[in-house]
Amino acid sequence: MNRMEEYRELRMELEQNVPDLDKMLERAMKKKKRQQRVWRSMVGLAASFVLFVLLVNFSSTVAYACSQVPILRELAEAVKFSRSLSDAVENDYVQEINWEQIDGDIFVKMEYMIVDQKQVNVFYRVYSKSGDLLYVNPEVLSADGTPPPPCSYSNIGEYNQENGELRSVIIDFMEEDVPEELLLKLNICEMHGELITTVDFLLEFDLSQIAPAKEFTVNETIILDGQKITITNVEVYPTHMRVNIMDDVDNTAWLNDLHFYIVTDTGEVFEPVSNGITATGGDSPTILSFRADSSYFYEAKKLKVVVTGAEWLSKDWDRIQVNLKTGEADKLPGGVDTISVEKVGNDWVIQLRAMQRDTQQDEYSFHQILSMEYYDEAGNRYEMSGLSHFVEYWQEGSNYFIEEVILEGYQREEVWLVPRYSHMWKTKESIVVDVK
Repeated sequence: MNRMEEYRELRMELEQNVPDLDKMLERAMKKKKRQQRVWRSMVGLAASFVLFVLLVNFSSTVAYACSQVPILRELAEAVKFSRSLSDAVENDYVQEINWEQIDGDIFVKMEYMIVDQKQVNVFYRVYSKSGDLLYVNPEVLSADGTPPPPCSYSNIGEYNQENGELRSVIIDFMEEDVPEELLLKLNICEMHGELITTVDFLLEFDLSQIAPAKEFTVNETIILDGQKITITNVEVYPTHMRVNIMDDVDNTAWLNDLHFYIVTDTGEVFEPVSNGITATGGDSPTILSFRADSSYFYEAKKLKVVVTGAEWLSKDWDRIQVNLKTGEADKLPGGVDTISVEKVGNDWVIQLRAMQRDTQQDEYSFHQILSMEYYDEAGNRYEMSGLSHFVEYWQEGSNYFIEEVILEGYQREEVWLVPRYSHMWKTKESIVVDVK
């Protein structure tokens, strides 16, 4: 049997066995509601790959409407996690593509792209001939396989997705704009992490046809919890807004998170992003750019940033000392406690518990407690291979999660972990900053 015959056979089987796609999301959401324990992880993978090329060119009308083709109802359902992407879909700011490829028992189909100057959103499906649940770990590179310009990327809702369910990846660039080309690697794995295959897409963009950003200079300094920050500017893109800040060198704490929302003169309120890329930083621990839902498709004459609180990392909180034999830590961030510390084979496994932030409304949301590096008593630096998060319901109305870290092959009895934050703070009265 040649490859084309294998392809046709798999397509026939998929058409017979894959459930009605219009019902997939509804079933997945019901399944999520039933679950009492949800597992997520970030795992690094490397493998040889087969290279396939996908050319994504935007037509001349893309400045404000990328596609005139009908948008499937399932895409509208799939982007409900993001008000900005929902607005983009409603305003036809979507590029529909129809590209598919088979690799053994795996069938991959890419369907949509939503792209602006700073962000790429990819929507695709992965079918398994066996029908098993699969996990896809993405990796983003430059077209020649070298590291890309500074960016962050993330799966959205990747855990426990059904066979053929619509998936998405967000790629968010920092200082530089989206380049003309990107190499997106999709490492397709079993749910327990074993790599099955890797499929690559070479993405090419006509940058001259992407909708232009709207940027507003602010340069207003405010005082939060005794610390000074300056809101320098606000950038508005079709997929998100950015509130950019600069901290003061005399501050005694690094800004790790800003609790805020944006309101227009017409009363529209835009909340911070809670699912996906939420913020980016620089060389210091201070976060320099915060993401919010976008007002791009709204007619607003005025915008205001309303600050209600902040999250800080005290500058004397560079590391947390943990006795691995007793499980005792010299300090922990506010609201965090240790669940367990145990030796498993040659590894140490640490579990910390924290309550979901007030600003996160998604019942499966969590925030990162620890950074990825850790140290021994001599100051030698180690890197974690990944973090896992478990969402737990300990009592009605209270949403806690557990962050699990594995110190792989670590043989010492003490470790110095690096916290992401030390404490949270709320304003007595909201602080309002005019944007335009």
